[in-house]
Amino acid sequence: MRPPACRGCCLAPPALLALLTGFLAFGLASEDTKKEVRQSQDLEKSGISRKNDIDLKEIVFVIQSQSNSFHAKRAEQLKKSILQQAADLTQELPSVVLLHQLAKQEGAWTILPLLPHFSVTYSRNSSWIFFCEEETRIQVPKLLETLRRYDSSKEWFLGKALHDEESTIIHHYAFSENPTVFKYPDFAAGWALSIPLVNKLTKRLKSESLKSDFTIDLKHEIALYIWDKGGGPPLTPVPEFCTNGVDSYCATTFHSFLPLCGKPVKKKDIFVAVKTCKKFHGDRIPIVKQTWESQASLIEYYSDYTETSIPTVDLGIPNTDRGHCGKTFAILERFLNRSQDKTAWLVIVDDDTLISISRLQHLLSCYDSSEPVFLGERYGYGLGTGGYSYVTGGGGMVFSREAIRRLLASKCRCYSNDAPDDMVLGMCFSGLGIPVTHSPLFHQRCGSYSVAQAGLELLDSSDPPTSTSQSARITDARPVDYPKDYLSHQVPISFHKHWNIDPVKVYFTWLAPSEEDKARQETQKGFREEL
Repeated sequence: MRPPACRGCCLAPPALLALLTGFLAFGLASEDTKKEVRQSQDLEKSGISRKNDIDLKEIVFVIQSQSNSFHAKRAEQLKKSILQQAADLTQELPSVVLLHQLAKQEGAWTILPLLPHFSVTYSRNSSWIFFCEEETRIQVPKLLETLRRYDSSKEWFLGKALHDEESTIIHHYAFSENPTVFKYPDFAAGWALSIPLVNKLTKRLKSESLKSDFTIDLKHEIALYIWDKGGGPPLTPVPEFCTNGVDSYCATTFHSFLPLCGKPVKKKDIFVAVKTCKKFHGDRIPIVKQTWESQASLIEYYSDYTETSIPTVDLGIPNTDRGHCGKTFAILERFLNRSQDKTAWLVIVDDDTLISISRLQHLLSCYDSSEPVFLGERYGYGLGTGGYSYVTGGGGMVFSREAIRRLLASKCRCYSNDAPDDMVLGMCFSGLGIPVTHSPLFHQRCGSYSVAQAGLELLDSSDPPTSTSQSARITDARPVDYPKDYLSHQVPISFHKHWNIDPVKVYFTWLAPSEEDKARQETQKGFREEL
């Protein structure tokens, strides 16, 4: 099985016609939705109807958790908080589900494949499925009050609305005439599906399998699937679902702190490998040196040409126009085989990645380098048919030494030097039972090269691609490509690409160490024990 054209890569305009045709119906659907929203607002003004006076036990809380020990602990703490609040209300306790415990299949994090389970398990006695992230803070009484304002016998898709300011490649240029019209949820604020909608989606999933092989931007993809070209409800914005935590009416808020679990990891415990090639020595490497290089204590530039002024290391791997699997595995071998160097962490970035090493030091304080950790921005391939998750390369790939040791002890390797390194790594780690650990603080925004032409069979294939006709050019991950509300509650660690921006300005605006970072550290002192 070879992947079709990548959902996260650039598509030629003809490939978009079928998708865009369906979007033309959105205007009509929007009018219907506006009517329902007005009706909901009228209900809010008139008070809570007994018809919608649900009990807390009718809400199923689903925490979008991960199996890594740090994330699992944070999810357990949130679960405890929800149940304690429920007990304080002297109500029957609700169901609280940790996503990573719910199913062992690789694609559980994409949520849609789990809807049939939710339908079978909870449809008889529940009214809502409420999803949240492990750092979402929930005021359970206010959430209950908020959900009571919506008739749970109808199909509702509720959340804090995000929208694109401009049409983007990552979203297939959807709604190109007016991208602001389509709303998708900010997972950090929490989002909810009424049980009737869950049941409807379950019927659809049973009658037709998910068509996409690639999972790139899950929140947008879920909203598109639910909307179904006008056949389903669009997202209804809920003002009580918040991320800023300032307004008293908020039922949810989100911690925008950079995780800190003790002292930041020392710079000498992080080795940074920069992938480059001769043709970019003159324009990209100077930007690295002008921005973030000084933050890195241990750094090497790996190229196809030795240049002492940088300096670069020639690994003996020819440069390739597409994937860089041969180079990446050579870097991994070099890192592990340095017997005198027991550095705990390896970070592999591109020569046009902008990264904050100081923030990475904070983040890594929450992870145990003795565990096999593979960290970055998570994408998925073929997850509905036994595929795998992978860390997309441009935003930076972080490995613990133990993860590299287990990888190289296996027989999983590149099938060619120009194979897509991030996808091959994802396939290998999946086969080893080592999950990708996702952090939204790394920003790639699209595949680091054409994953459409990767030609990877699921898990056990060594069959190389036979065609590059579906190749697509790399896209960017500039701050301007993200909704402002989405970045407002983040402390980003990386962005990828220099295209059409001033990369030095972007670095010093978004990533450079600042007084604000120091203030965050002070605020974080009481954060670890808050729950």
